[in-house]
Amino acid sequence: MVWGIMKKRKFILLLSMITLIIMTTCLLTSCKLNAKDCYVFDDSEFISLWQEDNSRLDDNALRIMSANVLVHIKDWGGEPVKPRAHRFAEAIKHYTPDVIGMQEMCSDWYKYLLPQLENYEVIEPKNSLFMENRSAIIYNKDKLTLIESGLKKYSQGDKNGCRAVTYGVFENKADSKKIIVTSTHLNLIRMKDYEKEKSIMLSQVEELFELVDSLTAKYPNVPILMTGDYNSMEHENSYFTGNEYKAENDLTYYKCYGKACASFAYEKIVTKYVDTKFIPDIERKFSNTRNYLYNDPTWDHIFMTNAPYAKVLTFNVLTSDYFHNNEDRTSRISDHLPIYVDIKI
Repeated sequence: MVWGIMKKRKFILLLSMITLIIMTTCLLTSCKLNAKDCYVFDDSEFISLWQEDNSRLDDNALRIMSANVLVHIKDWGGEPVKPRAHRFAEAIKHYTPDVIGMQEMCSDWYKYLLPQLENYEVIEPKNSLFMENRSAIIYNKDKLTLIESGLKKYSQGDKNGCRAVTYGVFENKADSKKIIVTSTHLNLIRMKDYEKEKSIMLSQVEELFELVDSLTAKYPNVPILMTGDYNSMEHENSYFTGNEYKAENDLTYYKCYGKACASFAYEKIVTKYVDTKFIPDIERKFSNTRNYLYNDPTWDHIFMTNAPYAKVLTFNVLTSDYFHNNEDRTSRISDHLPIYVDIKI
């Protein structure tokens, strides 16, 4: 009787160990799927996307994208990832960005997006042993060689895998020219803790500066493109008062209940780096049917330093009905719209 109980316990223990090994392996490998396992739609879903202009002013230009794809957390509004990943993967295939700074890339995004992108690799996928890096970078491995990469966690802020900055140093295989891209996602303003959140965001900006300064010192002649969801809007270029700025007409205030919508973080960053959205005399693409305007304030930005070593050709907000396809100006993919720049090094 006792012997039987011992055998049963040993069997249960062995079974538990096998289950744990399988679960751990699955976790660490993100349960990799084949591309066909990630498909949801047939080709008819993508006809409008394929009709969009994806050309480059210069065939040798590099295309750098920033995309917050919305983590699959119910409280954040995230719907199931699998159909959204299929739609976003097709957009990547159509617009062919060379580097994508991702934000809110949760485990399901790793699981369903990456198998569909056979020409792309992800760098710094882990924030810690058991947490994915939600601000990872994806790059075209056929076009670029990864020279160096890293991840810097912010010392303050949410501990959810978002609050970090990832960087990659890339060499173009065609001409051996280098480019550096970072991806980050700053804390957000929670109105009940406005001053505390403001302090955290500004500390994160300082740590971003420290990283970019160290990269600039190491690669002094290499342009650096800083993609990300900065949770910080530029001030509205008021449509009511022309060039005269008045706080009461600044829509960024109204969107945050009378507060500055974390514009202080944006303003701090642009004292040091260039916002590629407002570089003069570049091609701008933002035509759509939802009345989106080029200078509408956004949370997402692509900043640049070492500007003399690169020329920005195009800034594009992907605002077509493929992305902005619901009547309330929301998207089936995310609560953010992807943006990209084309640059010539």
